[in-house]
Amino acid sequence: MSKLVLILGKSGAGKSTSVRTLNPKETFIINSIGKELPFEGSEDLYTVYHKDKNPDGNVVITTSVQAVIMWLNHISAKMPHIKNIVIDDNTQQSTMEYLRRMGETTWDKWNDIAANMINVAQLSKGLRDDLMVFIMHHVSETGDGITEDKQLKAMTLGKLVDDKLGTYEAYFTVILLAKKLKTTDDDVEHVFITRDADSTTKTPMGMFKEKQIPNDLSLVRDTVINYYSKKSK
Repeated sequence: MSKLVLILGKSGAGKSTSVRTLNPKETFIINSIGKELPFEGSEDLYTVYHKDKNPDGNVVITTSVQAVIMWLNHISAKMPHIKNIVIDDNTQQSTMEYLRRMGETTWDKWNDIAANMINVAQLSKGLRDDLMVFIMHHVSETGDGITEDKQLKAMTLGKLVDDKLGTYEAYFTVILLAKKLKTTDDDVEHVFITRDADSTTKTPMGMFKEKQIPNDLSLVRDTVINYYSKKSK
């Protein structure tokens, strides 16, 4: 069974930046909007797959959930050298499906959007044993801070999706929050929050000793694997 990690965060919080520490020869990125990776040399490390022109490419760009599911299955079955799958800008999959179907007057599109979010998460846990899937997802804030505490949660398209979806975070065991912090020299630092009361972040007891860790997916991968496997210790 593959391992699944949800990375939540605002735009610019460092979700995509954290990919820089993964081995590009073992990593495949499914990108929903085709934006560049925000670190130096990324276009040399990650190139767009093309069946004829670049069959060794390790990035695909698609707004189709069906294509995402196809690639997850294909990587698991046919690409044994890949150990990490990154679904970047996962939130935009729902947005683009809504835009394609916004003229529909039935409830079907909301049912499908919720079902697709669940299907991708569930499939990502049932792939090849040595695979780890990182899903990058934006956040929204709930609560008004007066009658209800404010909290960051996984963004959806709203109540019509939430009513079908339930709690998206329930499909994940490891959820980290990407955050941008101001440093003492008035610069910024990107980190991951492993647990706090102000977001739906959660990690198994004892997996991460620190509440704040470096913005480093390779570190996250190693920590998750070591936590669950006695053989790796």
